[in-house]
Amino acid sequence: MTRTPLFLSETDVRDLVTVEDAIDALDGCFGAPAAEINIVPRQRAPLPGGMFQIMAATYAPKGVFGLKAYCGSPQGTFYNVLLYSYEDRRLLALIEANLLSQLRTGAASGLATRLMAREDAHVLGVVGTGKQAFWQVAAIAAVRPLSEIRVFGRDQHRRDAFARIVGERFGVSTLSCESAESCIRGADLIATITKAKEPVCFSEWVADGAHVNVAGANAADRREVDGALVTRAALLATDDIPQAHMEAAEFRDLAQAGKLDWSQVRTLSDLMQARPSRAPQDVTLFKSLGVAIEDVALAEVVYARALAKGRGGAIESGMAAELSGGAP
Repeated sequence: MTRTPLFLSETDVRDLVTVEDAIDALDGCFGAPAAEINIVPRQRAPLPGGMFQIMAATYAPKGVFGLKAYCGSPQGTFYNVLLYSYEDRRLLALIEANLLSQLRTGAASGLATRLMAREDAHVLGVVGTGKQAFWQVAAIAAVRPLSEIRVFGRDQHRRDAFARIVGERFGVSTLSCESAESCIRGADLIATITKAKEPVCFSEWVADGAHVNVAGANAADRREVDGALVTRAALLATDDIPQAHMEAAEFRDLAQAGKLDWSQVRTLSDLMQARPSRAPQDVTLFKSLGVAIEDVALAEVVYARALAKGRGGAIESGMAAELSGGAP
C-alpha cells in the first residue's frame, strides 16, 4: 500500500524530535558503511539579494533519499526537505526544515565533541549568538557535563539576553563576555557560530587540550579561525571531504599554501569507524560544513515519528505526483 505523502511543519519537527535525537541520527548515518551513503555537496545559484541553495543525499540503510533547498527572502530564510522512499522512489514527506537544520548543525558539533574532546572537558565558550548558537550549546551539553558556559556576540543586549536564556535552560553558570578572547581563553570546549569573513578565534587564545567546533562559516569567503590553530591541531575533522574542498576556507587556504595535506583531515565517518586516541594536551578541531546526509537522516526520524503519532497533513495527490516526478 502506497502511503499518502505528508506535509510536516516546523511545529511538527519541534514536537517530534530533540537535539539528542538529532545526535543519534547523525551517529547512525556517519556510522553506516561509506558505500551505503552518498552526499551531493551544496550547490548555489544567485538570486537578487542572496542565493538559492540545494543539497542532496542517499541513505540506503534507512531506505530513504532526499534533498534540502533553502533561500533567503525579505521575510527570512526558508528551508524545506523533500524525503523520498529508496524502494519505490515515491515522495514520503515535505518538511519545513528551519529548526531541523538548526538541530542537525548543533548535532554535528555534539557528535564531533563526543568523538574528539577530552572526557573531562567542562567549560564551553561560544562565539556567536544567532539562531544557531543555542543548539550548539544544547548539543555540546548533551555529550559533556558543563560547569560553565561563556558567550560572546558583538551586540551586548543580544549577548546578555542569550546568556540569560542559556543559563536558565541548562542550569549552568553562564557569562556574557566582553570579547571573543575572554570567551575563549581557558575554555575546554569552543564553538564558533558566526558569518565572519575574518577569524574570530585565534590559536594564541586556545588552551592546550581544547576542542574547537568551527560551525558557522560554510563558504569559501568566510573564515572563523586562523591558520595557526588549524596547523596546531593534532586532529582535524570535517563532515565531508569533497564539500570541504569547496567550502572549508580555513583548510583550503593552508592547502593552497602547501601547509596542509588533505590526507590529514578525517571525516566524522572515519572517526565513527576508528575513534582516535588523543593526548591530554592535544588541540582538536572539527570544521562543520553541514551536509545533506545529516538533513536526510534527521528527516527520516521526523517522518517515522510522524507516522507513529499521526502527525502531519496529507499532500494532495496531484501535488505529490508532481513532486515525485509522475503525471498529475
